[in-house]
Amino acid sequence: MRNAEKIPKVAKAPFPHVVVNDFLDEQTLDLVTYALAGLEYEFDEADLFSYLSFGLTDVDHPVINILRDDLGDDNWRNKVAKSFGVKKLSKIDMGAYVYGLGSFLLPHDDQVEGRIIAYSLHLTDIEISEKMGGALHMYEADDSGKSKLVKSIIPEYNSLIMFEVSDKSWHQVGEVLEDIQRLTVTGWYHA
Repeated sequence: MRNAEKIPKVAKAPFPHVVVNDFLDEQTLDLVTYALAGLEYEFDEADLFSYLSFGLTDVDHPVINILRDDLGDDNWRNKVAKSFGVKKLSKIDMGAYVYGLGSFLLPHDDQVEGRIIAYSLHLTDIEISEKMGGALHMYEADDSGKSKLVKSIIPEYNSLIMFEVSDKSWHQVGEVLEDIQRLTVTGWYHA
């Protein structure tokens, strides 16, 4: 079950974002991590990214269904919409990703039709430091189109990072520099 019922104040810069700590209760966290560890991930690589992935949006599995409800039930979606000051959120999609040594996701803005809020739930039970890589990097673009890194969020175990998708939401997952397997559930809330 979802442990967090409140969303902290949303930071406005460089674009609206928030971190919700201790998102899942301990029992659900253990079940979800165990269920995700048993999946057969596919290696995905292109110019923009390199990681292992498994689509979860249409998976019918008791534990994945609990996670889907925790992230996307009406009550939580309404809280997310209210916190970000956006229109009603109708649904979510989600996938599981494993970032290992050398994995990365280059800068992009997530703008695809219907996406309103992006989220990433971090499920790696080790303390990750900046030198290990894999941080969420947020960029600020000026009027000329040049961007600069202005904020990094180091993923913490059982934390949910959310941000508003817009033409300003340029972000990346920095290259993982140490031999760790970083597990996340990532997706989007849609209009």
